[in-house]
Amino acid sequence: MNELRMYVEHLFEGKVLTPENIELKEEIYGNLVARYEDLIASGLDESEAIAQTKESMTSIDDVIIENPTDSSSDECDGDDISDAVDESGDSHDPDQVDPVASTPHDGPTPITENVAVLHQQPEQSAPRKRTWPVVLACVLIGLLVMGVGFAGCSLMFGIKAPDQYDGEQTEHVENVDASRGEGSSESGSTAAGNASPTPTKKNSEIFIDENGQVWVDGELGDELAEEVVNAGYGVVAEYVDTDLTDAAKVETLLRSLPMGEYASDVDVTKGVDVLSLAYRELPETLEGDSVDAALAYDVTAVFCAMPLVNEIQITLTESDGPLDESYYVFKRDEVQSRYGVRLDDLLVNEAGWHQIKEDNLYRRKFIENMVDVAEKEWK
Repeated sequence: MNELRMYVEHLFEGKVLTPENIELKEEIYGNLVARYEDLIASGLDESEAIAQTKESMTSIDDVIIENPTDSSSDECDGDDISDAVDESGDSHDPDQVDPVASTPHDGPTPITENVAVLHQQPEQSAPRKRTWPVVLACVLIGLLVMGVGFAGCSLMFGIKAPDQYDGEQTEHVENVDASRGEGSSESGSTAAGNASPTPTKKNSEIFIDENGQVWVDGELGDELAEEVVNAGYGVVAEYVDTDLTDAAKVETLLRSLPMGEYASDVDVTKGVDVLSLAYRELPETLEGDSVDAALAYDVTAVFCAMPLVNEIQITLTESDGPLDESYYVFKRDEVQSRYGVRLDDLLVNEAGWHQIKEDNLYRRKFIENMVDVAEKEWK
């Protein structure tokens, strides 16, 4: 599937990797993989199946998510304000006040701006007692027109009042255990540096409900899923810049991470930038989705703490089949491309861990695609 992964990366060259676009990229990759597998199952050879799969998605320009622009204010306000100024100008003597025509603007104009821009007085002198009533009338007419226009735009384009947004933002509440160095977010509050909304059931694989319960793919998560959610950056911060040659410290780092009690066969001699380990005889009670989440989180944490490691090789077995081994190879460049940011010590803080987990790991299909690409066959 590496060729399809590289093809998807090519489609997104030059695109801004916002969290929404990263999620879109993973969905496109998943769809292409599914199509490729269907073509193989129908009897096509690999090369023809790859070619037809690529032809099904030659461009993402029609689906890429860009920053929306709201043009409703331009459509509703500009002409109305100008008409209001013209109408008000006919009701008084031009020898006394000549209002200046309004300039285009992008949104509703504050009261002070109406007075300054729409009704600037010429330098010629005029009796104040006759000028101010006219100016005040123009301002009131302008405000009335803007109010009616904004109300119409709100109904037409579905603009919501501020209290409606506040109500929606407090609908979902996230409670995360802070015992390992990560704070919890409560209703109506947002952590510093958090630029993305808290994930909801609609767009998240992992979700924490208002009671603090962890849900994975619509089902109540097991102990390992809770361990991944509760894992904070504080533990990883103790091992930042760990050298690969320090085998004892490397093993201590691995055992401090989720699923660390099953870590074994730690090997730091396979290359100057290669770390190898195994998770053996995992209990049957652990859900497969939770194991994948722990793998993805542990690999990410190691890459952040050990900037010189570029490849992590993992062997995994379960207690009911100790000889049935699964093999994974996680490469730094591939993992970093999914996050859209370099994984290093600069992310080992509250804002960085929020970006890693809530903005990426918890997103739908993120973990699944990351682990699927890393899974290899024994040679």
